[in-house]
Amino acid sequence: MKESDIRKLYEAGLITEEQRAAIVQRYGLEGEGRRFLVILSIIGGIMVTAGIILLVSSNWDDIPHFVKLVCGVSLLCLAHWGGWKLGGDRGYPTASAALHLVGAGLFLANIGLVGQIYNLSSRPPNAVLLWCVGIAPLPWILRSRAQMILSLGAFGVWIFMEAENRDGFLFFGSVWRSFLCIALLGIFISGLGGLLTRSHFPEFAPTTEKFGLLIMHIATYPLTFRFVFESNSIKVGGWILCSGVSLLTLLVLGVNARRTDLISDRQWRWTWTGALLGVVALIWVGLFWQQSRDYGITRSLQPGLHWVAAPLLFILCVLQARLGVIRRSRWWVNVAVIFMGLHLISAYFELFGDMHSSGLVFCFGGLALMGLTGYLERKRRSLLLNMPAHSTVD
Repeated sequence: MKESDIRKLYEAGLITEEQRAAIVQRYGLEGEGRRFLVILSIIGGIMVTAGIILLVSSNWDDIPHFVKLVCGVSLLCLAHWGGWKLGGDRGYPTASAALHLVGAGLFLANIGLVGQIYNLSSRPPNAVLLWCVGIAPLPWILRSRAQMILSLGAFGVWIFMEAENRDGFLFFGSVWRSFLCIALLGIFISGLGGLLTRSHFPEFAPTTEKFGLLIMHIATYPLTFRFVFESNSIKVGGWILCSGVSLLTLLVLGVNARRTDLISDRQWRWTWTGALLGVVALIWVGLFWQQSRDYGITRSLQPGLHWVAAPLLFILCVLQARLGVIRRSRWWVNVAVIFMGLHLISAYFELFGDMHSSGLVFCFGGLALMGLTGYLERKRRSLLLNMPAHSTVD
């Protein structure tokens, strides 16, 4: 659902101007210009936060500890106060969101400042965890999608840092297995976005779902390469985390698969759910996978997880592109097409050793893809004949 759809309803005389404005405000359907301003404000907020940190760092040794603390807390309070004054009925939501983002960034800077002054724990994951806890209420209090993305991103960064810390309870043994844990979180977050459509915060649903899907695509992309998993040294905490996230993901996907407001066609709902469950299974195979470093002369012919991951993730992108058309979401289609291209590139360099074998595989794969396209087009036409209107969620 987009602002243009609501505008068409208004122009057709089906809703009043007050109803149009209420719907746009309720579901946060900003126009393209507004979105561009939001992006600029986010970039500006990040630059201001980084600039303040650099200015303080350049004169660090000359500033007394008490002055550092007072200035840090004052800037933090000033940023949130300015965001509160410009928000609400003031009519400057973009500037308000930018100032609140500056305040969230300054909170992390203050955590680092206090830890440096008083020589507290030097474990960076602890500081990031405290930051996550501190900013977690902001999205719900401010009803800010930017703060929602920041909170989810901060939590993912904390998980990744703990997974890479040898002394941490979530150590995963290698950076590639850490990516697999993040991919599981991405699938869960995307499913959580679907649940939010029927909550008191429906404006968070599209942002959360898209953010989760993007994280899933990025974190699973390394599976399409021949990375070496020589040993499996995941600690018990890592296994517990992956098991808990997987169970929650299965629950969320099962609930979303029965909801007609997300995807109206039952067949496509379960197809998409099955594809995501296939990715979950692939991730678990990657967590257990061990592979020798010695490939020898026939390196390209050695079996590996990438032989399964590349086609499976490519099919997932094809299904996402099709669902993007059904849901009339350009973002779904664009992201799917981008990663389809990336998977084709990795398949060329990792699966096949020469131009002859690559050409044969791409020819047969292209024919199969064209046949699948024809089948999907026939299916689309039959759906249009049987269902005059589709329920869409952007």
